[in-house]
Amino acid sequence: MVKKGDEIEVKILELNSEGKGVSKIEGGFVIFTDKALPGDEALVRIRKKKSKYAEAELVNLITPSAFRIEPVCNYFGTCGGCKVMNYEYGKQLDFKTNAVKNAFERIGRFTDLTIPQAIGSKEIYFFRNKMDFSFSDDEWVENYERPERNSDENYVRQPGFALGLHVPGFHSKIISIDKCYLHSDLSNEILKFTSDFFKKRNTTIYSTKTHEGYLRFLVLRDGKNTGEFMLNLMTNSYDKELFAEYSDKINELFPVITTIINSVSRKKAQIAVADEEYIVKGNGYIYEKLKRGKDGSELKFRISAGSFFQTNSHQAEVLFDETVRMSDLKKTDNVLDLYCGGGSISLFISEYVNKVTGVELIQSAIDDAKINMELNGIQNTEFLVSDIKDFLTDIKNIGEYNKVILDPPRSGLHPKICEILSATDFEKIIYVSCNPHTQARDLQLICAGGKYIIEKIQPVDMFPHTYHIENIVTLVRA
Repeated sequence: MVKKGDEIEVKILELNSEGKGVSKIEGGFVIFTDKALPGDEALVRIRKKKSKYAEAELVNLITPSAFRIEPVCNYFGTCGGCKVMNYEYGKQLDFKTNAVKNAFERIGRFTDLTIPQAIGSKEIYFFRNKMDFSFSDDEWVENYERPERNSDENYVRQPGFALGLHVPGFHSKIISIDKCYLHSDLSNEILKFTSDFFKKRNTTIYSTKTHEGYLRFLVLRDGKNTGEFMLNLMTNSYDKELFAEYSDKINELFPVITTIINSVSRKKAQIAVADEEYIVKGNGYIYEKLKRGKDGSELKFRISAGSFFQTNSHQAEVLFDETVRMSDLKKTDNVLDLYCGGGSISLFISEYVNKVTGVELIQSAIDDAKINMELNGIQNTEFLVSDIKDFLTDIKNIGEYNKVILDPPRSGLHPKICEILSATDFEKIIYVSCNPHTQARDLQLICAGGKYIIEKIQPVDMFPHTYHIENIVTLVRA
């Protein structure tokens, strides 16, 4: 049996749900290898050994997969973002479609499902409309004594100044980024300037150990269809003089930025949620537009610093259009949109139905939804603040609705919500999720009552080069 440090030759069979290559050796023992692709024949080194599986690093490719490509990003394999950038995009879609299939078969215990190919993104680079970059004094830099770069050992911790993205598995460790291929060229220029500006001034960085230091996050957002741009520097305190110096220089170099914000977060946890906002340019928000349906009518959305909005604007149009199509919406429908966030889906479907009610626990999200409703002159939609479980428990709240749309966070639904839904009599339940695993788990619970069965499934790729996939499922009464 293998042990830590062993080097063995393997044939990669498939990718697991996290984008790691899967191989099996004698006895069916499974090995997971980073940066390995189906079809690779490779020499791998065992890094971690468990009773039922091992984790390995790629040492050398003996015969590369026919679908292996050279990743465009220098940080591939070190940054935690693009796990499968070395895989042809068509094969990425195959992998993601299969990930949905595996989740529904293995976790949901569903059989005989027809799962169409994931709908690909027309843009596979520079497609994101939002990026969160982290500051850290715990920087990972290349270890030039090990230039092959096949292992975490090829990067070493160096106390200093970092602005970039997380190293997988390490919350505080950041690798400085010069160029990210997911956002925009403008973002990369701002990123580099910001790093140089504060590094030259020896500006302190917030530490989760001491809870001291100034810099926390740089959050950049742009309207792909409006050209508007937001810069939000998140700090641990308010330094009016320093931020004025920074924002004046930013405005001089990048006048296309439409709003500049200094968000202050005094929370001990490293989360990009603000306690205060200081706006030095613009209104503190930007607008984005999404086209709807075959007629191409546009909806306008106001996006503030703390707003949630789908990070791939162009593919969001595809996702919402597919949701409309699969929901078989009619002018007589009254629809519940649960976990409605800023109201994107509610507003998108409003012209096809009689009434939409969006429900969300977060007050600021409901405030955004109401603003967006007014922006678009929509009158058959309302938005309510409520815990979803409490809302569904009261039959008076759901009695008038014949369809419900669910778009929960990655963690999925509370079991009690699944139990309540399994006993309802909706004509159709539409479940949109960015996590097929929790989605399959929840749908198994909803369908266990015998009232509902899966009607249709459609994966939509919102996140090229990552292992993430958005998935739409419709349930109908059995």
